[in-house]
Amino acid sequence: MIATRFCTLYLFACLLWVGAALAQAADFASALPLARGKVVGVVSVVGALEKPKPLPVFKSRSFCGASVPNETLLISADGRLRNAAVILRSLNAAVIAAQPIKIVLDNQHCAFTPHIQVVPVGSELLLKNSDPILHTVHARLGQETLFNIGLPKWRQVIKRLDRGGVIRIDCDVLHTWMSAAIIVTDSPYYFVSNDKGEFFFDGIPAGAYEIEIWHERLGRQSHRIAVRDNGTTDVDVVFALEKKS
Repeated sequence: MIATRFCTLYLFACLLWVGAALAQAADFASALPLARGKVVGVVSVVGALEKPKPLPVFKSRSFCGASVPNETLLISADGRLRNAAVILRSLNAAVIAAQPIKIVLDNQHCAFTPHIQVVPVGSELLLKNSDPILHTVHARLGQETLFNIGLPKWRQVIKRLDRGGVIRIDCDVLHTWMSAAIIVTDSPYYFVSNDKGEFFFDGIPAGAYEIEIWHERLGRQSHRIAVRDNGTTDVDVVFALEKKS
């Protein structure tokens, strides 16, 4: 009887020791620095390159002028593509939540500025108008209107972007040349390619990812990549321009 009790107590003590050891090991593992790497790349185009013509202005010409620059297809002399949205999505079990941010969409000299933005779900969008003329911000997600706001110069409005997807934006006061896009994502890793077509991600946890590249006129691509600990993953993205008939 005494021996049985002793064995039971001994087994119980062993289980407590094992549990404490496992908890300590888990705490130690969580304290270790997470393996991280870099992703760098370039978005370019091939095909017959032709600089987009300026967009004609049909209203408010006394302020806007006869035309405005066309920002829908900005390609450098060596074929690098600007304003491509690049998003990394983890294919691993552990996913880091994206933190909402605050962004601004302004109307500056009859154009939405910035033309392309990427933000996490839940971010706040400040709408403003720096022009002395009336503009509107008509935002659509697919065919659905999210909001349509009139913006005289004195007015500012804040909207919360709670749904993922590509939000297309127009101005409904016959400013037909004006457009912009905001890509809302659940990923914390996003970038808009610069005037050299470049994009950069640093401090990315090692693992498998899908990289998605979106452009308002050239469409969408996605590829699978691997991020290595203390390594750099190079990604070259090429869009083909349609041949003219």
